[in-house]
Amino acid sequence: MFKRILFPTDFSEPSMKVLGYIPTLREAGAREVILVHVIDSKDVTLIASGGQGFLGTVSDQKDEVQERLREGVHHQVIDARRALEKQGLEVIVRIPIGNPGKEIVKVADAEGASLIVIGSHGRSNLRDRLLGTVSEYVIKNAHQPILVVKRDLDVQE
Repeated sequence: MFKRILFPTDFSEPSMKVLGYIPTLREAGAREVILVHVIDSKDVTLIASGGQGFLGTVSDQKDEVQERLREGVHHQVIDARRALEKQGLEVIVRIPIGNPGKEIVKVADAEGASLIVIGSHGRSNLRDRLLGTVSEYVIKNAHQPILVVKRDLDVQE
């Protein structure tokens, strides 16, 4: 029924808790996992502008910043991919740049995901954003069924 699972992650502890649920889904027929980590375009802009945010013009360093951010998650992606492959799953990796919620929904549609498995609370790089806004966006806008893995209440981010 759910042969192709989309697993969006920011590599925070709550989002990685999803890995513990994948073996059960494998037993239920899952064969493929689309591992998605979205590089937030707001972070790219902030870093490329030298921390001046949206007040000044964005420098021409966006490509370099994007590459550095991709390199920064490279090992985490490899580790998550290996953990999934050890469970006998085929893994596809996607690392888009944009708004995390929108990109997750877009990848789920483009890849034909039959289920999205997402942590209920991830990490937010901007203090003024509510934690869990990405999960909330995905829940409200995705076209696929969603399995939400709740965070542990004793986990402090």
